[in-house]
Amino acid sequence: MTDKQNAKRNMYQSTYDTCVKYESTYGHIPAFVDAVGELHNIIDVIDEEALRQTNAKSKGVSQTKNELETKMVQTTVTVAGLMYRYAFKTKNNDLLVKTNINKHTLYRLHDVEAIATARSIAAEMNRHANELETYGVDVSLRSELEQSIADFQAALAQPRDVIVEKKQYTGNLVKAFAEADSILYDGLDKLIVKFKTSTPAFYTDYKNARNLILQGARKNGGKDGEV
Repeated sequence: MTDKQNAKRNMYQSTYDTCVKYESTYGHIPAFVDAVGELHNIIDVIDEEALRQTNAKSKGVSQTKNELETKMVQTTVTVAGLMYRYAFKTKNNDLLVKTNINKHTLYRLHDVEAIATARSIAAEMNRHANELETYGVDVSLRSELEQSIADFQAALAQPRDVIVEKKQYTGNLVKAFAEADSILYDGLDKLIVKFKTSTPAFYTDYKNARNLILQGARKNGGKDGEV
């Protein structure tokens, strides 16, 4: 949440707490009770969406892109080296050229190009799978290479997925705050007037809670917090 959203959320909570304090005063008015319940519910929604937004920001911290890249590069170079020996022994010049790579070459490539090179090695590996068994390229190593490529590619896509997810939760928060503002401005702010004379303490405490961010709201040209 932004600083302003945090301030507004605190104002919502303060207003709700004030209403709960005076529940016996308005308990006989269903419309007031309902509006207080709606405010409580929307505060819960805001907190849930804010938590989802925070969690989206922290996704993928357990295993970094660099770690996955290193795994792919090391496995690719290992397989390529074993295949190079096979190509040399069988005088397969085309395969010899394709497998003559090292980790420095792969690291210098753009991520997409590095993946393409690794996939090319994997394709040749599968094409010569039977022959390469003799050179140590067994089922386990083939699987390790293919998995390392898939994991690194997924890591590249993750930041874009997180951005989309964050936008979704940010949009949900905007809607939730708009709903909370409406519950107050179009609901409780109108109903509280009934107690201005009969229960001035309730009215004053409510007004003070609502006006917690009044100054900031006016600077932004909004009606937030105004009673």
